[in-house]
Amino acid sequence: MRDILADLRDRAQSVARQISAENARYESLVSQLKSEQDNQLGHLRAQLRLAHKLLEFTAWHDRLRTELVTRIAVAEEAENLIKQSAAGFVGHS
Repeated sequence: MRDILADLRDRAQSVARQISAENARYESLVSQLKSEQDNQLGHLRAQLRLAHKLLEFTAWHDRLRTELVTRIAVAEEAENLIKQSAAGFVGHS
């Protein structure tokens, strides 16, 4: 009976060591996967920041272009009014 009990204890200890080794391997793999995921997320976050900067620049550019178009139109209108005034002034002389 004692031989069987000792054998069962040895087997239980062996299984416990195997479980412990597999658990350590599992934890190592999980840690590796988390590290890889963090690296990928880091790259994606950097790309996202660049995309946001590009969108900000594009919006700024569009606002600037709109403002310039408006100011050019105002300047052209003022120029036309000056020309009309000058033509009317020359016509009255």
